[in-house]
Amino acid sequence: MPQSCRDIIKNIWTDGGTPIGTNAGLLRDRYLELSVKDDKHKDAREKLHHAIGEAMVHSLEVYRLAYAKSYMAIGSSMPREEGIFKTEGRMVIGLGGENVLETGISLQHTFGTPLIPGSALKGLAAHYCDQVWGASDSRFKLGEKYHETIFGTTEDSSHIIFHDAWIVPESLVDSLKPDVMTPHHGGYYSKMDGVAPTDFDDPNPITFLSIVGSFRVIVSCDVSNDDGEKWAKFAFTLLTNALSEWGIGGKTNAGYGRLVLANSDNVSEQSSAKTADSKIPPSGPDAQKPEKQLPPAAKKPKYKKGNTVDVIKVPDPNEKRGEAYFRADDGIGGRVVLGALPSIQIGEKARLEINGVMEKEGLYNFAAIGAKREPARQTRDKKRRR
Repeated sequence: MPQSCRDIIKNIWTDGGTPIGTNAGLLRDRYLELSVKDDKHKDAREKLHHAIGEAMVHSLEVYRLAYAKSYMAIGSSMPREEGIFKTEGRMVIGLGGENVLETGISLQHTFGTPLIPGSALKGLAAHYCDQVWGASDSRFKLGEKYHETIFGTTEDSSHIIFHDAWIVPESLVDSLKPDVMTPHHGGYYSKMDGVAPTDFDDPNPITFLSIVGSFRVIVSCDVSNDDGEKWAKFAFTLLTNALSEWGIGGKTNAGYGRLVLANSDNVSEQSSAKTADSKIPPSGPDAQKPEKQLPPAAKKPKYKKGNTVDVIKVPDPNEKRGEAYFRADDGIGGRVVLGALPSIQIGEKARLEINGVMEKEGLYNFAAIGAKREPARQTRDKKRRR
C-alpha cells in the first residue's frame, strides 16, 4: 500500500478513534492502521478487530433487507429442506485465507457479514458421506451411485444444491468474538532449518476473530417431484450429521465449527446413519430400488431431428447394457443408432446428428453425420443372403 494511503488511514484512526463503517470486510482489507512489519502491528490488529465488530451494528438494518431478499430469491418451486443451525462454541471460516492479517475470516463480500459458503457445506457433506456412511454401505463411497447422485462428478453435475448459509439477522450484532491462539514453536513451523522444538521456546499469542450465532442452511433439488423432495431431505440429513459431528471450518480438532439444528429436540437421532446396522440414512430413498428414486432429467430436449450437435462420451447409465453413450450440450443423452460410432474415449467430444427425439423418456437417438438409412427392401435382401 502506498505511504500516502497509509498516512490517510492513520489520520482516520487518530482523529476518530475507530473508523465507522458498515462493511466489516472493507475495514479488514483496507483500514489496518500500521503495516504488518511494524512492531506495534499487534495492537493495530486488535483495534481493527474491534472496528470490525462495531461494523456489525451499523450494517444490521441493511442486512435485514438483504437477508430477506436472498431467501426469497431461492424460490419455492424447487423441493428443499432447511433449518436454523446454531454454533456450539465458536466457529472460524477462512482462517488461513489470504488477507492483510496473520489470520483470516470469511465474510460476505457485499455486506461484510459472516457467511458459510455453499461450496464448504458441499465439500464437508461429500467427505462425510464417503468416510462415515460409506463405511457401512459402499454405495455412499466416493465414485459410487449414491455419492455421485448427491454430489455429481466432473462430467455431470448433481441435482442437489447446497446454498450459502447466511447468518440470521437476530444474531448478527454479537456474532464476531475476539479469540486467541498461542503457538509455542513458531520458529520450528516457520523455518526449514531443522531446529527442533523445545520447552524453552517463547509462546506467541495471536488474536483472531471467531463466529458465534445461528445460520439458515438450505439444501434444494432441481427436480420438482416426489423424488426431488426425497433427495433434498436425504442430503439435508447428511449435512446435519456432518455439521454436528465433524464441524466445519478451521480448528475442528479443537472443537470449533460444530453446528446443531436449533429446531430439533434430538439431533443425535438423526445421526443414526453412522452405525453399521443402518444401511440407508433416515429419510433416504428406498434401498431396494435406488434406480427408480434417482431424480429424472430436469431439462427437456432442446434439439430437433436433423440438428447437428456437440456431444461428449460418458459412461453408460444402464450398466447392464454397457453400450457407447453420448450426451449433448443440453444435458440430454442417447445412443448412436445409425452410422459408425465415433472412435473416442469417455470424456472426449465429437459431433453427431439428431436422428430422433424421445421427449417422454428425455433421450436422443444419434446418427453419424451424413449417415443414411438403407431402404427396407435392400435391408431384407442382405438378410436373405446371410
